[in-house]
Amino acid sequence: MIEIKIFRDEQSILGFSASGHSDFSERGSDIVCSAISALSQTALLSLDKVAGVAPEWKRKDGLLECRLPADVVQGRFVICQVIFKTILTGIENIAGQYPDFVKVSNEEV
Repeated sequence: MIEIKIFRDEQSILGFSASGHSDFSERGSDIVCSAISALSQTALLSLDKVAGVAPEWKRKDGLLECRLPADVVQGRFVICQVIFKTILTGIENIAGQYPDFVKVSNEEV
């Protein structure tokens, strides 16, 4: 199962992690894993290219973690929130369609 953790404070999304494998299908043809991977990587790239923020991140087999740095200025922070909420909309939709393969949870930070 793929586990998505959304890192939040009281008002905002501060990052996320995507870990595990869906095991929906064979590696290389797993549409659930591919969809989550594409959305996660798009979030990471968009924070840099669209919001102009260099997120703190790490990636290894079966894990992508992304967090906003503490010093993001307000205007860029708002753009980051739009990116996170947009990506989360897609992830929650996939989790709704494939609940046995994707779990989304929130973690207060």
